[in-house]
Amino acid sequence: MESDFIICAIALSKVFAFECATGKALIEHFGSPEAIFAAGPRKLREVLGGSGDWVEKLSDRELLPWAREEWAWNRHYGIRPLYCESPEYPRRLKECPDAPIVLFVKGEANLDSERMLAVVGTRRASYYGRTACKSIIAALAKNPKPPVIVSGLAFGIDGAAHEAALESGIPTIAAVPGALDQIYPPGHRDLARRILEKGGALVTDFARGDGYSPVQFLRRNRLIAGLSDATLLIESFAKGGGLLTTGLANSYGREVFALPGRITDAGSEGCNRLISANLAHLVTDAADLEKSMNWEPPRRWKSVQRTLDFGDDPLRRAIGILLAERSPIGFVALLEALRERLAASGTPANALPDASTLSALLIELEIEGKIVSLPGDRYSQGFATFA
Repeated sequence: MESDFIICAIALSKVFAFECATGKALIEHFGSPEAIFAAGPRKLREVLGGSGDWVEKLSDRELLPWAREEWAWNRHYGIRPLYCESPEYPRRLKECPDAPIVLFVKGEANLDSERMLAVVGTRRASYYGRTACKSIIAALAKNPKPPVIVSGLAFGIDGAAHEAALESGIPTIAAVPGALDQIYPPGHRDLARRILEKGGALVTDFARGDGYSPVQFLRRNRLIAGLSDATLLIESFAKGGGLLTTGLANSYGREVFALPGRITDAGSEGCNRLISANLAHLVTDAADLEKSMNWEPPRRWKSVQRTLDFGDDPLRRAIGILLAERSPIGFVALLEALRERLAASGTPANALPDASTLSALLIELEIEGKIVSLPGDRYSQGFATFA
């Protein structure tokens, strides 16, 4: 049954919370989460060797009843436990060796959105950092394909990033350092509520009762980096969680960006060091990031038609009229249409232009700026410009 499968997966996620790779290797050995619990202590000890502590935890009679209660609570509150091998599990996170066995998700945001950007920084954000954060995200929101903004719901830059995304009308995902029954920090519970209301999501790999400890923030940071194509560090002191997140992003082979600051500002020391060590690309605005990530909006061509004087020569005038009517037009089609039109106006057959005459005249008109040659031996009146 599906419920038995996910209940066993939730139990494994709790046991191997800090050793996800070991838990996944065990699943691969036995074939499924259920098979692990059906194996019994003796078989588990044979596979795990001297890891008696894990065998003891897996054999705890209270583990599966607890996981069953956790599964029921999740269903009641609309939280989805995503198993690491399920199709719904975020593909970017799945690539990370320390991705959790089960990810708890509340909300409607697409965890596999085409573009995902983590924005992180210090809790002691300055006016400069907050303003830059808001400006960059607001500019990214104008892109035809804006990225989903991922951050950690903390005070400072994290909160500013979520707020900027909400104000700009783009989804945002908050990775929290604890269970979803008690949002941390409490001061951002309203922000979490608004993230959900605006189509965002809350994610964690913590179950109820896990509490809070410093190592849990590092676990949270790996979700931020792992869910995203790139991580942008807005502001950071010499030490801080933002630097840990960029380090994780680099270890996952993801792009890292940092906003520079004055060398006298302690709050920018972390960013400046990353840039000087070539561990982060320098960005000063959204355009820098879009260019580096190949997220630039596509350029649209438009034809700017101009009223051009082709002179009194009948042949030149006929070319101008035809190009105005049928731009762009290929060389052969232009020659045929030109000969047909001139013949209809009474031009003798021996006076009709041939290919060499037309080619020479088109070169003259292009030099004069009256026509434009296009790829494929085509011609157009006016000039092609970027819109």
